[in-house]
Amino acid sequence: MSKKVSLARIDKRLLHATVTLNWDPFIRVDYVAVVGSEYKNDPFTASVLQLCLPRTMKVKILKEEELMEFLELNEGPKAYRVLVIFKDLETARKCVELGFWVEEIQLPYPTVEIVGKKKLSSYFNKEQIDAVREIQNHGIRLYFQTIPYQAKDYASFGN
Repeated sequence: MSKKVSLARIDKRLLHATVTLNWDPFIRVDYVAVVGSEYKNDPFTASVLQLCLPRTMKVKILKEEELMEFLELNEGPKAYRVLVIFKDLETARKCVELGFWVEEIQLPYPTVEIVGKKKLSSYFNKEQIDAVREIQNHGIRLYFQTIPYQAKDYASFGN
């Protein structure tokens, strides 16, 4: 069987204790796929990321071009579940252009929440907004949510 994406997330901090401790009880994944080509051949980063995970979970560091092959790889009769973490919006956009698709992608709330009317330009620069729009043009919804108990905020993305 190939792999099922349980959660797709864009987070420049990649994998950290908050993600592992907060999300694991809800998504129970077998793999965490960290997508960012500059981390691919970095054994130190791979070791540190693996330390954030329980022994039952494995981290895979992938280039954008490798994500689809990894997700489609048949590893036997078990249906493996995957948390995909993109290092940034541009990386997610590239993967979407290469065939990656999920119904929605999560972003953690920015460290300083903007009070009042939320606009993408309050959170992102022009290039990032272009990446958001390109991802949305593929039928993928984006939302802010930092921890599982928060409601998903689709409104900031015009969804």
